Amino acid sequence: MITSKSNPKIKDIRLLKQVKHRQARGEYFIEGVRLVEEAFGSAQAIRQVVYSPRLENSSRGANLLSQARKKYPAAEWFYARDEVLDSLSDTQTHQGILAVLGKREYGWEELRKREGLLLLLCELQDPGNLGTIFRAAEAGRAGGLILTRGTLDPYNPKVVRASMGSFFRLPFLVNQDPMESLRAFRSLGYRVWAAAAGGGTCLWEADLTLPAVVLFGQEGAGLPEVLVEEADGILTIPMNSEVNSLNVAVSAGLVVYEAYRQNTFRSNLVRSLEQRP
Repeated sequence: MITSKSNPKIKDIRLLKQVKHRQARGEYFIEGVRLVEEAFGSAQAIRQVVYSPRLENSSRGANLLSQARKKYPAAEWFYARDEVLDSLSDTQTHQGILAVLGKREYGWEELRKREGLLLLLCELQDPGNLGTIFRAAEAGRAGGLILTRGTLDPYNPKVVRASMGSFFRLPFLVNQDPMESLRAFRSLGYRVWAAAAGGGTCLWEADLTLPAVVLFGQEGAGLPEVLVEEADGILTIPMNSEVNSLNVAVSAGLVVYEAYRQNTFRSNLVRSLEQRP
C-alpha cells in the first residue's frame, strides 16, 4: 500500500493537474466510480489505476475493481491510503478510485463519418460549459466538436467530469485554426452558421437537416467579428426581449436539439412515405 503523498508515482500523477504536463505526456486522469466505469466501457487506453480502501466499502466499487483488474491486467495498479488519493483528487470527497488514461487523437475523418450537426467552439474558457456541451452534443446526436486555439484544454478534469462520460464517445478536434476550419467545412459541403444574440435567422426557421456547422464564441465576448462575417449566415435563438443573451452551453444545447428534432421529423416522414402502399 502507498502511504506517502510524496511517493514518486503519486507525484507524477499529481502533475497531470497541469495542462503542460498533460500535453507533454499525452495523458490525463479521471476519478470517481461512474466516470471510471464509463472509461472502462469505452475502450480507452488505461495506463494506471489508483484505488483506496474507500472503493471497497461499496458493492459497486468492489465489483468495479474486480472486473477492471481482469480487463486491464497490463495497467499499473496502486493501492493507496485514502489520504493519498485525497491529495490527488479534484473533488471535495473522492470515491476511492482514479485512473490515468492516454489521450485519444481524432482527425477530420472521424467527424466526416458521423451524421449530425458539428459545433465549432471558439476560445471557450469555462470547464463546466465545455463539459456540458460535450454531454448535450452527444445526447442530441451531434457529429462532433471542433475546439479552436485558445479554448481551454478539454482534458481538464473538470471538463471530463462535467461531460458525464460523453467525452469518451464524442469525437473532437483540438487546437484548430478557425479560418482553416471554415475552409475545411466548405470543402466538405457544410453550411456554416454563426450563433449570435440577434439580427440573424431564427433558429426555428433555419434548415438544419443539411450538413451544417454552428460557431459559438467565448463566454461574454462572443464570436470574433471576422468569423461572423465569414459565416454563411447568422443563427439567432428566439427569447424574451427582456433577456439579451444565454449561457453558451445552454445555447449550444438548444441548437443541437433543434437540429435533432428536425432530422428526427424528416427521418420519420421519409419512413412513413416509404411504407405507404
